[in-house]
Amino acid sequence: MFHLCLAFSAVALLPLVSAHGQIKGVLANGVYNNGPNIYYSGDAKNAETAVRVMYKASGPAYNLPTDFSDDSKMACEGASGAPKTIQATAGSDVRIDWVGATSELLNKPGTGNVDWASGEFPWVHAMGTVATYIAPCSNGDCTTFDASQASWVKLQMDGLDMSQSISSNLRSTMAGKPEPYTPSGAGLWGMAKFVEDGSQATVTIPAGLKNGQYLVRHELMAVHNPLKSGDSTSGPQVYNGCIQFEVIGGGNVELPEGTKAGSLYAPNGDFAKYNVYSNNGAGFTNPGPAVWDQVSSGASSSSGSGSSDSGSSSTSADGSSESASPASPTTTSDASASTSAYAYPSSSESAAAAQNTSSSSSSGTCKQRKRSASSKRRPSALRMTTRNIKKAVHARRHSH
Repeated sequence: MFHLCLAFSAVALLPLVSAHGQIKGVLANGVYNNGPNIYYSGDAKNAETAVRVMYKASGPAYNLPTDFSDDSKMACEGASGAPKTIQATAGSDVRIDWVGATSELLNKPGTGNVDWASGEFPWVHAMGTVATYIAPCSNGDCTTFDASQASWVKLQMDGLDMSQSISSNLRSTMAGKPEPYTPSGAGLWGMAKFVEDGSQATVTIPAGLKNGQYLVRHELMAVHNPLKSGDSTSGPQVYNGCIQFEVIGGGNVELPEGTKAGSLYAPNGDFAKYNVYSNNGAGFTNPGPAVWDQVSSGASSSSGSGSSDSGSSSTSADGSSESASPASPTTTSDASASTSAYAYPSSSESAAAAQNTSSSSSSGTCKQRKRSASSKRRPSALRMTTRNIKKAVHARRHSH
């Protein structure tokens, strides 16, 4: 009886689950940096993270077309600086890991071979784009830089690639949700590939980029709930998280003039009004500015044509299409079948690796006390009750 009362008391304190996930961590130059614990300010990793805080489940959870003109929300979800920066060598690959907020796709076919830690889940949507932007911290210190003033340059966007197909396993898994995967035939969304890859993405820091501090804005845009007249909760859902980097080993390449976050996508543009279920997903073009030609000439987006959807002058002036990525193999079966299971670094491993992160001073107020070993484990009744509530609330939100 005591355990049951404890479970319901704790559940009453939890926010309703409307968020669908956040950046879990980043691997750069062989060092793993954990994302923040957005629900417990006393978590020790909050003082060592280079990832800015994303929306909580009790908040707006994501940005909608009505937010597209907001430079702060569309930059880093309104977040102020994280306490640290992490080093990445110019020309190197950086891996960005995400976690979902609900267990719908946990251990389901087609979601990658990941050994998920307790309470962590795969990303839950498979239709939408995955994009990466970069901006210099013009004050020289990303921990105090106001991201609403950033000038964003697009490095990559994976949209809808009609030359590839979703794995049969993930298509079957998504059929169990209120958002069946579309297109029904050929067509691989960047977000589907992201899920198949274990809810992680690889981003290349431009070769020769001038040394200094930069924000990398990683963005997932889900299109499963098209805009409906009179429904303020509908439209593309934009999840954008920011990571603070110090680029080393670079050259003399400087970023071109970019685009303010509130001008990346038009609130009433084609992307905002795109309906994935209309005409089997046809008619999609990548929204926003074109990929920077410094990177697109070598390895550009694996998506469709570029779009003039952005209200910014940084959109490709000649309307040229973004070419398909040669690095993306055709996907016709479960992408996880040929890969070994990957276990994300434990908190202790990440804490040890954090010794190699930048020692930039923190402007935040996160406390640095550690949880006791006993406080890390919730009673099983609470864990199961929380998961059931998350499933019910998520299903209710997306049933329409």
